[in-house]
Amino acid sequence: MTEEGLNVGDPLPDGLSFRASTGQWQAQYKGQRITYNIARYGDAAKDLANRALELMVSGAFDPVADDLLFKHSWRLDDAARQLGLSLAQLRQWMLTGTVNGQEIRPPKRDVRGVDRITGYELIMAQERLTTCTRGEVNGKVESSA
Repeated sequence: MTEEGLNVGDPLPDGLSFRASTGQWQAQYKGQRITYNIARYGDAAKDLANRALELMVSGAFDPVADDLLFKHSWRLDDAARQLGLSLAQLRQWMLTGTVNGQEIRPPKRDVRGVDRITGYELIMAQERLTTCTRGEVNGKVESSA
């Protein structure tokens, strides 16, 4: 079973596809299409394609803004502000994998700069923080009953 509750043989959601020969995840909806390559985005490629598909369906997808955000390298203090964390919390999270008492996969550093993270790592970190603050585990909301 994967993180999203899909078994290996389960079909992908409509609008999401994977091309194994090129290592690309593609999101497509009503004439909009975007591709994320595993060579560039690593394990985050599938999550980014899912995120893009959700935005496309909701009508909020802007490929130009997304592209600019992905290419931007964020200083850690700016990234911390964007995530709603202090710089110390972000550094601690990146070192230990724990933020606000929860174990959440931290963003990776940008290899092209000191004390920087890439835009797509920032986006994925934001998604993971949002998911955990809503109490979701593996895509499902846990009830406290």
